[in-house]
Amino acid sequence: MIRRFSTADVLGRTAIVALGISTALWSAPTAAQPVEESDAVLDVIVVTARKKAESMQRTPIAITAVTAEEIQARSFASITDIGSFTPNVSLSAGATDIGGAVNAVFFIRGIGQLDYALTSDPGVGMYVDGVYLGRAQGAVMELSDIAQVEVLKGPQGTLYGKNTMGGAINVTTADPGREFGGRIGVTMGEDERINFDGYVDAPLGDTMGARFALSYRSQEGFQKRPFANDDKSGEEGTLVSRVKFVWAPSDQTRVVLSGDYTRIRADANTVWITQNLNTLAGPPNLVALWNGLVGIPSGMPYTADVTSVDPRVNNGTYPMRLEFDGGGVSLKIEHQFDAFLLRSISSYRAIDSRNQRDMDGSPADFGYADYRDEQWQISQEFNLIGSAFDGKLDWTAGAYYFKEDAESDWTVGLAAGLYPALEALPGPIIPFAPGINLGGAGNPFNLLMELVDLYSPSLKTNSYAAFLELEWHATDALSFIAGVRYTRDEKDFGFTQSGILSGVVDPGFPVSASESWNDISPRFGIKYQASEDVLLYASVAKGYKAGSYTARPSDAIAAALSYDPEELWAYEGGIKSDLFDRRVRLNGAVFYYDYKDLQQQTNQVPPGGAGPAQYTDNIGSATIWGVEADLTFLVTSRFTLFGSVGYLNSEYDEASEVLTGVGLDTPLVKAPKWSATAAAQYIHPMAGGDLLMRVDYSYVSENFPNARATAQLRQEAHSLVNARMAWTSPQEDWTVAVYGKNIFDEKYVANGFDVSEFVAYFLGIPSKPRELGAQIIKRF
Repeated sequence: MIRRFSTADVLGRTAIVALGISTALWSAPTAAQPVEESDAVLDVIVVTARKKAESMQRTPIAITAVTAEEIQARSFASITDIGSFTPNVSLSAGATDIGGAVNAVFFIRGIGQLDYALTSDPGVGMYVDGVYLGRAQGAVMELSDIAQVEVLKGPQGTLYGKNTMGGAINVTTADPGREFGGRIGVTMGEDERINFDGYVDAPLGDTMGARFALSYRSQEGFQKRPFANDDKSGEEGTLVSRVKFVWAPSDQTRVVLSGDYTRIRADANTVWITQNLNTLAGPPNLVALWNGLVGIPSGMPYTADVTSVDPRVNNGTYPMRLEFDGGGVSLKIEHQFDAFLLRSISSYRAIDSRNQRDMDGSPADFGYADYRDEQWQISQEFNLIGSAFDGKLDWTAGAYYFKEDAESDWTVGLAAGLYPALEALPGPIIPFAPGINLGGAGNPFNLLMELVDLYSPSLKTNSYAAFLELEWHATDALSFIAGVRYTRDEKDFGFTQSGILSGVVDPGFPVSASESWNDISPRFGIKYQASEDVLLYASVAKGYKAGSYTARPSDAIAAALSYDPEELWAYEGGIKSDLFDRRVRLNGAVFYYDYKDLQQQTNQVPPGGAGPAQYTDNIGSATIWGVEADLTFLVTSRFTLFGSVGYLNSEYDEASEVLTGVGLDTPLVKAPKWSATAAAQYIHPMAGGDLLMRVDYSYVSENFPNARATAQLRQEAHSLVNARMAWTSPQEDWTVAVYGKNIFDEKYVANGFDVSEFVAYFLGIPSKPRELGAQIIKRF
């Protein structure tokens, strides 16, 4: 009998063999291998964390910088890959209810934002070529045609503004080359993964150049859906296009016009039921009521035995789809005057996103969700960067304006079909509460069970800011830094809620409300250049996350209530050093955060309310402190070792378990105590080119993806191992590679959410399985 192998089978076996023989190649001597250069040193990494180009080792901020070369060497495809291998950083997607795989859930040092809803501002700012992305939707970027990603840790409020309490992610796309050229790449992997990516650089005269980039990534799902025509959940299909024009009419002037567009047609995040209690307290039991009137008569009741607790199986039947279209244009103009640089960044961006998801994980038509979000934004920033007093004073000043218009239509169906079934009963024959019976046509109490609702929030935002940062060089080694930013946020909020089937608008809706907030965020620092290769620094800074309105209020009174900004005071000290003739790079930081006015979902009687309601309020405070260290060791010019470790201690100082479900002993969201990475890279010289071999390892200790630290959603301690082996031709025009990601197929809860208050189960988003693949790149 002849055994047939699929493309994935062949690629998988090729990758396993290639990765296996890499150990032998690692240590095998080669006649063509040259003597190692005695003067080999670590590369200087240039960052723009402070709005100007400077060495990362001279910048008094904790930074993890990932270059384009490192993105390729580590087989990173998405910005979430960077989060998996950076201590004290979590960059994931879609943690809350229907949050699709395109919606960012970013945390740095325990500070971030779980809910991607349009009213919820992020805790970690996302910037692409200097443009702030105002919403979480679309912030999970592909790393195609990216020059560098900088993860800035700690509040960046002075220079970057609001919503950077945890830090900022600064992405720089690639510029056009000076000569005609380009690249074409093809990647194939398991689950029918196939990628095409490439770019073309085109000089347009002596002073202008253009770059056109395109990438497409497709992959079949990995989660089986046996009751949905044997479909699979987790399918990916992403198209990203970029264009950039750079015009430099003189040495003093530079104009950059950029445009990008992303189109995603994929599945929403895969989910599975981590535990189904199959019970619900209260008269009557919602599940039992639905089963009696809908499930059993239809032949498909909702019970625990029709759900699956296997993370690679989902027994649901409702479509699991994600459709996203987003993009924008930006114009950056820079002119160097004698005493200062003037920079202007103008931008327009828009997104249109739709997520559909089965919410019950069973073949029963019990629960589903269908979300549609639209947003557009414009922003304008001016920077002035210069020096004075013969270079003793460096200064950066700026002004910023941001405007957005966002709206959503969210359909959430729970106990679908129950309301019509109650209407069809001969009369009010089902006791619900004292004096309230359900059933019978036109019975107003039936509306209590119309749980298929349409929620329509809208938000208009205007934000204004001005900032100034000064650095005074007291001596050649000692500098003092002081900065301040003033921000004003104005928000207009609208919300309506109605039953889909009855068409009845819930009492008190629609709601309209407006609020504004003002904030002053200072920063003070000191840095000391102890030697040419050792920098010591310390800083104190304030972080600010904007106030807003509740995305999913339970009644009209709660919908009209705003909540105030969060506030964070951060104290940090650090060292950056290049040692042993710049062969060893050791950077470290220690930090302490005083975190106030946490924005949390509460269940309490709102001002003017008659009973408890669910809405967001400022309740609680927390303390976070930790340590980080990063090591790079250039053993030889071809052999490099990497390592990093992060420790995070976080605890609530004030909390109300009664109101929020969060107690003093509850861990903060996505705040593992320990995280660490290790890597080794060797470039093996050959007569026919170079062979790069790299292995990456990461470890994350136990943590929780939801505010209540639900045990059923616990992300257990886990490790990931990635590897890559790539041959590059002597002329560097060809690269052929094999790779493995999550080689040991580690399974864990990547994200999750607790809906046990309503239907007594917990939904987890499973980690992605092992992927083995191969890649070929042609440069011209």
